[in-house]
Amino acid sequence: MMNKKWMAGVLSAMILGGAVAGGVNHPAFAAAPEAAKKVIAQQIDKEDQEQKDNDREVADSVEQANLAKEAKLTQQQSVDIAMKRVNGTVVKTELEDEDGVVVYDVTIKDSKGQVSEVKVDAKTGSIVKVEHDDDQNDNDTETNDDANG
Repeated sequence: MMNKKWMAGVLSAMILGGAVAGGVNHPAFAAAPEAAKKVIAQQIDKEDQEQKDNDREVADSVEQANLAKEAKLTQQQSVDIAMKRVNGTVVKTELEDEDGVVVYDVTIKDSKGQVSEVKVDAKTGSIVKVEHDDDQNDNDTETNDDANG
């Protein structure tokens, strides 16, 4: 009796493993009892849905709207703050998530052609980080202004 139970367990595991590995049309799946087929199909559907959910990208416009809801500063206020740190012409301003902090990424080009990105916390107005990109020397330098260094 014990051998029959053990064999039934092994056979069930093989049928389940074969059905999951080979999909619903696998020959081992066709031999499985109807109840097992239903359970296996539900598990496959669940795994497929989880995979789709994990692969889903949020549209840029939706992401920007979500970030804007969290921002307390306006784009112009962030530009004014960034311009106090780096002198030049604003090339681009973008709202983004920087390690869980909503920031305005203000890109500024100075008179020598050096491009800097000033990350301004969109809630507090503090400068989180300043990155300098010197195209002429291919030198990137970064200043981290947050308390954690």
